[in-house]
Amino acid sequence: MNELLLYGTVGSSFWDEEFFTAKTVRESLAGMSGPLTVRINSGGGIATEGQAIYTALRAYDGPVDIVVEGIAASAASLIAMAGDSITMSLGSIMMVHDPASWWIDGRGTEEDHLHAAKGLGVIATAYAGIYAKRAGITVDEARAIMKSETYFDGPGAVDAGFATASDDDGDQIEPAAFDYGLYRNAPANLKAVSGRLSRDRQRSEVFAMMAGPNFTSGKKGKPMPKSKMTASAVAEDDDIAAIEEDDTEMQGDEDQVDPEARAEGDQPEAENDDDPEAEEDEDAPKASASQIMAVVNMCALHGAPDRAADFVNRGLTPKQAYAELTSKGDKKVKINGRGPSARIIRDERATRRQGLEEAIVARMSRTGDVRGPGREYMSMTLAEMAMAGMGRRDRVARGGGEQRAIEMAFSSHTTSDFPAVFENAMNKRLATAYAAAQPVYRAIAERIDFTDFRPHPIAQVGDWPTLLPVEESGEIKYGTVSDKKESVALVAYARAFRITRQMMVNDDLSAIDRIINTRGRAVAAFEDATFFAMMLSGSGNDGPTLLETGRRVFNTTDGTKAGTASAITPAGVSAGYAAMRKRKGVSGESFLAVEPRILLTGPDKEFEAMQLLAPIQAAQASNVNPYVGKLNPATTPYITGNAWYMFADPSEVPVFMYGYLQGEEGPRLRTDEPFGQQGVAYSVELDFGCGATDFRGGFKNAGA
Repeated sequence: MNELLLYGTVGSSFWDEEFFTAKTVRESLAGMSGPLTVRINSGGGIATEGQAIYTALRAYDGPVDIVVEGIAASAASLIAMAGDSITMSLGSIMMVHDPASWWIDGRGTEEDHLHAAKGLGVIATAYAGIYAKRAGITVDEARAIMKSETYFDGPGAVDAGFATASDDDGDQIEPAAFDYGLYRNAPANLKAVSGRLSRDRQRSEVFAMMAGPNFTSGKKGKPMPKSKMTASAVAEDDDIAAIEEDDTEMQGDEDQVDPEARAEGDQPEAENDDDPEAEEDEDAPKASASQIMAVVNMCALHGAPDRAADFVNRGLTPKQAYAELTSKGDKKVKINGRGPSARIIRDERATRRQGLEEAIVARMSRTGDVRGPGREYMSMTLAEMAMAGMGRRDRVARGGGEQRAIEMAFSSHTTSDFPAVFENAMNKRLATAYAAAQPVYRAIAERIDFTDFRPHPIAQVGDWPTLLPVEESGEIKYGTVSDKKESVALVAYARAFRITRQMMVNDDLSAIDRIINTRGRAVAAFEDATFFAMMLSGSGNDGPTLLETGRRVFNTTDGTKAGTASAITPAGVSAGYAAMRKRKGVSGESFLAVEPRILLTGPDKEFEAMQLLAPIQAAQASNVNPYVGKLNPATTPYITGNAWYMFADPSEVPVFMYGYLQGEEGPRLRTDEPFGQQGVAYSVELDFGCGATDFRGGFKNAGA
């Protein structure tokens, strides 16, 4: 498994905290392949660095799963948008806002400010485009969220579209060290994290860096710190100017420090106690961000990172800090300004599991071109894969050896990964087969998922109250928004089956795949049957009874059922159009002007529907069929006889709904019994619910 930890500040170290850069991230990604998990805990940093890291992750050749641990603020929230999935851990926070800068090039004239604002606008618009794409909103809507400096918890980020999941399990992680006081609306708990990092003398430098290098010209203000710098870049004294030593000489200086003293963080004091530069001077110039970074990294290089905060608080220059660390203030020193960067964790067992799973899926689906960890397992039999799942490379003897190897793998749950690997592989094939099936009911029903198995009230928001003229007094009258509720419950379904030991021992993955494919298609067909049993329930197959009206979905009172049955003719369809166009909202104040989109029939009326909707050029104007291209045909065998239906687009005016348990879309496969004389028992499970929510988007004709 590939894992990238992006902890600390984006682009540079502002205080004594960790940081990571686009360069270090790209270097880390260069040696990776396959699925990647990126864990983020960052208060933000340099805007342009965040954009570069986002681009690097989007270009990664493999699925990227982002996990926000602690916080993803400012530039870090943009990096999070690169994930194929974005999971908010327990207690984590995401913050989205506009890039900012306190530095203005030039003399600070109106033109200078307008130029800076234009540059910030370019960055902000680029950020907004990325946020908008992820959340499915407009760029203007994303800019409004950014300008408000919006904070999201896990569920809030999911609701806003900036995350795909909220994980309430596990331990809550503290937000990364950062001066959250820099942000306008930072909550109290984040400001408390700032602690000793918050220093007014640094804020201008930090804000200058957060907008990116284009906002610091060097003519005014402090220069941007480079990834590698020397003491000459930050010195305030000619004694250590013009330094160019290599890393080996620096290592020589370091070796002269007492390692025990270094470990204790108790380094010798400077030899020249009378040196005025070694004393604190409250009137001395304030330390710049680049100087602070140099001091922090010098302390890290000399094994005394815990002394950096004291040096920075006292305002020591790099020369003075070096003197206290080594008692060699007159020596040359080279300062590494890079600091901590992204780290990779590789797990051999996880890689093996991934490889075995990829190989099993590839062989079941008869895919020849396999890359990554799965390649080395493609030539193995199931029995050999079972041994590999236990971390063993034993030779499997023909005959009874295959069965013994598989039995051992399935019975040794503490030492064998194979049962879980095999189950995951079959779940992937099950999901593929299920997704390939396209049950008819989804074309006419809206999807709304469930959080639990209790009956869920489905709120249907009513129409907006009618506008009224404003009186001379200027009084604006208030209206009410009507609503209605229907209730739908989720139901758990399951069925067990076996993979025989003969199939396993004979390495017959194609037969196993056929079993899984039939189960996947069968689940989709089961959903279709369950839905239409609900839709066609009741007297005359007129559907379930609605709470709003106390009547069935299709009835003549509400105009959802034709009073006179007719064939599928232009006249009959025209009557359905007229009935749907005249529908009013819940309050009854205004027309909804419902647009029919789907013509649903049974097999007995399919040909008649296709004839009506066929794009044939009419010789006379009176024979023109106006419904060609307006209605999409759909057919289900569950509708018998002559009845036919028209429905609006379910995303606009839904009549029925369906859904799954949140996070469990479609079927899943679970091991029921370990390997035995009859093979391995599995159960296919599904949590599914469907029901009626409204009548306004449908019309029924009993047909003729």
